[in-house]
Amino acid sequence: MDRTILYETYRLAMLIDLIKPEDLIQKIDEYITEKPIEEIPHVFYVLSLSSNRRRMLELLTDLSKGVDQDLPSCIVAGLLHREQERFGTEELYRKAGMLASLLADQDEEVAVEFTHLKAANDAAQQAYGMRFKRKKARERMLAKNEKDLKDALAKYEKYTGFFNDQDWGK
Repeated sequence: MDRTILYETYRLAMLIDLIKPEDLIQKIDEYITEKPIEEIPHVFYVLSLSSNRRRMLELLTDLSKGVDQDLPSCIVAGLLHREQERFGTEELYRKAGMLASLLADQDEEVAVEFTHLKAANDAAQQAYGMRFKRKKARERMLAKNEKDLKDALAKYEKYTGFFNDQDWGK
């Protein structure tokens, strides 16, 4: 996989708090220790020594400029599916909505789908307060929305293979 796609994947995942900067530093440090010095891009040292999240995100943004493929967002959606047990439903909606809002191309499949799902959930939350008085009706509605979100995330599970098979050398 192209290194710029990995940069953009890490950038998006960090922006939605799915991956911590320490995780990226660990991956880069592993690469640095395994490869001969002449094969290590200078920027890896800079990323490895980044002391804060903001600086690391600035570097990743600069490194991934020009990536207009939807592959990074699909990979992050797949990672969100894989890690969904760590988060509650509202947190999943928040992260999916953030991912959709971060994409430059709002017509991208991931952006359209997650924006729609978040809007549907927000509307359901508001509707409960206005129309539905029964707890069961609210629970059914929210369970349906949660299933829709998890089904949407499951579509992107196949993209986690790209992330698992990272090859920083390309």
